[in-house]
Amino acid sequence: MPGGRRLGPSLRRLLLVTWLVLAASWSTLANAAPFDLAWTAPAGCPSRDEMIDATYARLGEHRSDAPPQLFVDGVVAERSGGFTITLSMKDASGRAAGERELPVDRPSCKEIVEPTALVLAMMIAVAGSRDEAVAEPAAERPSPPPTATEPPPKPRAKSPLRSPGAAHERSSHRVLLGAAGVGSRGVLPSTGLGFALRALYTPGAGVLFGVEASVEQASSSVRAGAGEIGFRMFGAQGRVGLSVLRSPRFEIVPLIGARLAVVENMPRGFEVTRSRTWTTILAGPGVLVRAHLGSSVFVELLGDVEGVFVRDRFQARSEGKLYNIHEPSAVAGRAALGLGFELR
Repeated sequence: MPGGRRLGPSLRRLLLVTWLVLAASWSTLANAAPFDLAWTAPAGCPSRDEMIDATYARLGEHRSDAPPQLFVDGVVAERSGGFTITLSMKDASGRAAGERELPVDRPSCKEIVEPTALVLAMMIAVAGSRDEAVAEPAAERPSPPPTATEPPPKPRAKSPLRSPGAAHERSSHRVLLGAAGVGSRGVLPSTGLGFALRALYTPGAGVLFGVEASVEQASSSVRAGAGEIGFRMFGAQGRVGLSVLRSPRFEIVPLIGARLAVVENMPRGFEVTRSRTWTTILAGPGVLVRAHLGSSVFVELLGDVEGVFVRDRFQARSEGKLYNIHEPSAVAGRAALGLGFELR
């Protein structure tokens, strides 16, 4: 602490717990003034938008389009065993409204989000309550009567403000693009391996719509008699889901989807008894798990269980003998692991 003796670790922790408790109570009792945040942090730390969203979440409010009344300067500095966050606040007139230095003994900078958001929410709530206390007596004082030479002031027209809910709803629109490696069982005669490209759109309220294109090839050919046959599958899929758990670092989205797939066979030494391609339809539920690596990049794990509604039996002839090569299972499983990017 500048200008005095440094606090011991035990006392610092006690003060931190006290601030966090105060922050939790203030966030539910006071109306927060709109604020702006200037954020300086090393690579790997939470972004400015993450900190603003986490702070409004602690205040129990959404972002507003109203002009900011408080301006916060946040600086994150690395130190041995953790990080130190310095928060300096000014009001719209430039007057200092508070300053806090927060030590966080965590190995990862991503872990400063919660304690920093709580302390910042407390500072905003305290500043807002102080302004309200100053404004109330002034509002109660009667205005002086207008003089004969001075006309009464005209009421100032209030500028229309969008509701905080509308701002939050607009900011929740998201477009996400991803690419993943895919593995499947049940449609092809052996494990299908390939890749998929997907696009997801979230219009708000946690609802998600997506489309996907994929290609998979059977990991091994089917041998019978003097020949062998390889298989490859091309698919196009539509999905709809609902986000049931979302935090700044983690998201879980149950999905349901339907897929149209075209299976192509590649015979060697066989005479195919039907067309070299056949079409199948699959549909079923899935779960998308997303872990954020940064403000816009994340890892995706997607699992599907699908019912196979078209199950043509594939046959081929070799040296005058007819072979039953493959028939898809009634239920297929599929998993995909890859990276995604959020367009802002």
